[in-house]
Amino acid sequence: MIITIAQSGRQKLQQDTKLGMLYLNVDLQKNWQLQMLRTLLLKRILILFLLLATRLVVANENQVFTGKLISVNLAKSEIVIENDKQQQSIIAVARSTRIIHGDQKVTLITLCPEQQIAVSIDSSIPAVDKIRILGDRKLPPKLLYPTSELVTVIRGDLPIIISAPHGGREAIPGVPKRNNESTPKFAIKSDTNTYQLASTITEQLEKKLNDKPWLIAAKFHRSYLDANRSLENALEHDKAKAVYTAYHQALQHAILEITCQYKTGLLIDVHGQSRLPDVVWRGTRRGTTLGGLVDDFGWDVVEGKDSLMHTFNLLDYATHPQGMDASEGPFGGGFITATYGYPYGLNAIQLEFGYSFRANKEIYLKTAIDTAEAIKRFHQRYLTKKLDCEPDAINR
Repeated sequence: MIITIAQSGRQKLQQDTKLGMLYLNVDLQKNWQLQMLRTLLLKRILILFLLLATRLVVANENQVFTGKLISVNLAKSEIVIENDKQQQSIIAVARSTRIIHGDQKVTLITLCPEQQIAVSIDSSIPAVDKIRILGDRKLPPKLLYPTSELVTVIRGDLPIIISAPHGGREAIPGVPKRNNESTPKFAIKSDTNTYQLASTITEQLEKKLNDKPWLIAAKFHRSYLDANRSLENALEHDKAKAVYTAYHQALQHAILEITCQYKTGLLIDVHGQSRLPDVVWRGTRRGTTLGGLVDDFGWDVVEGKDSLMHTFNLLDYATHPQGMDASEGPFGGGFITATYGYPYGLNAIQLEFGYSFRANKEIYLKTAIDTAEAIKRFHQRYLTKKLDCEPDAINR
C-alpha cells in the first residue's frame, strides 16, 4: 500500500508492506527542514491513528464479535463487521473457518451485507474459527454480470463449473503484451489446447448427465491478461481490466447460483503443465479447497473410489501427487482455486493436464471423454442434493 501526502508537491509517504517500514521521500537541503517535516508527519500519522482507532477494532485472539456484516473481501479473505456502538472490525477468514446457518454450512461468498452474525476467533491462528448467521439468512442480490466477447460463458444447470483461464489465443484490442517480469509469478505462455479441452469436457458432461455444467473460459491470450492472478498482478494496461472483471464476476455469479440451488458444488480449474507430461496433477492446497466435502466424507473425496483422481487411475492416467501428506507444489492451486475454493466459494480443485493429454484434437477429445466420466462419478456420489431456492435470472 502507498500513502501519498501532498505538501509542496514533493513529499511522499510510502508504506512498504513487505518490510513493514516507512520511507520518507523528500528533497530538502537543510537538516532543520527535514526535522520539522518529520515532526509534522509524525503528528499527522498519530492523529490519523487516533481517528481510526475510534472507528476500527482489529480482531485479536480469544474474542467473540456479534454485529452486522458490512462487507466481504474475497481476494483478501476478510470480512468487516460493525457492532451496536458502530465500531468496525476487520477479521481474517482462514481455510479452517466454517460458516454456519442452523445445521447447514455455507461459504463466504454467500454472506450478505446487513446480515447479523456472530464471529468467534481461534486463538491458535489467529483467525475466525466459526461464523454463525443469526436469524433469517439473507441472500446476496441477484446482479447480472458484465460480459465480454473475450470470455466464453455457458450457463449451466449442474452444480459444476469448468474454468479455463490460460487457453485463449486472441489479443485484447488496444492492450500491449505484458512484459514486467518482476511481477510475482509472471508467466505469459498459454496452456496449449486447454480452452478446447475445457469446452469438450463441458460437451461430454452434457451427454453423460443430460444437463450442462457452467463453462467460463478465456479466449484472450495469457500474454495480455492472466485471469489466474490477483488484479494487481494480472494486467499492465487499464483496458484489460474490463475483461478481467468479466471473467471473475461470471465465476462469482455461477458460484452464487449453484450455492442457492445445491447443498454443494464443484469448481474445476483446467490448466496444462509440462513438468510431468504424462501426469494429471491435482491442486487442492492439500485438500483444503475441497474442505466442505472433506468435512463430510473425509479424504475419500480427494483420492477415494469416487474421487476424480481415482477414476483417472482406473482409466490408466498417472496422477500426482498421491497421499494426504504429499506436496502438491508447484501446482497446488492458483489464484482461482485459492480465492473461490472452500470456505470462500465452492469446493474446488485445479487439474493440471500434462502435455501428452492435450497435444492435438484426437488426444484432447479422449482426455475430455475420460475427464467427463471422472466428473460424472464424482457428481453422482457427492453433488446431487438440491435446495429449495429460486434460481437467478438468466444474464442478458
